[in-house]
Amino acid sequence: MRSVATFGALLLLFAFNASPKEAPEVKQILAQIAGKEKLPAKQVFKNLKLLGNVPAERLLRIMDIGYSQSLGVSCDHCHVEDRWEADEKRPKRAAREMILFVNRINEQLGQMDEIDSGEATVNCTTCHRGDVKPALQMR
Repeated sequence: MRSVATFGALLLLFAFNASPKEAPEVKQILAQIAGKEKLPAKQVFKNLKLLGNVPAERLLRIMDIGYSQSLGVSCDHCHVEDRWEADEKRPKRAAREMILFVNRINEQLGQMDEIDSGEATVNCTTCHRGDVKPALQMR
């Protein structure tokens, strides 16, 4: 669970330091959850398996900035619109696996003696660089 919190914290830093255009779906959902934005996401949204303790508004920002932009996709890449909780899309299930994978990498980085663990972190952008398929070549 500590690793999920670490990953979430990294995404939060990214989400609040960036200033991209907000997705229309995010604006719509923010309007729908008005008054509940500060509640833990697991109390506001259905079927959260990870990041449920993050405030609901922040979770939306993580999804919008941290995931959508890192992979160059829109919400409907992972989600069924108006049924956000549905797990039928493979990319949504894969994203959960990737969160855990990134957490394991960051935990291992933190245990390395010769790495400055204060700066050694990976996130979605590390590999994806704005594309669904991870970057395999240097530009």
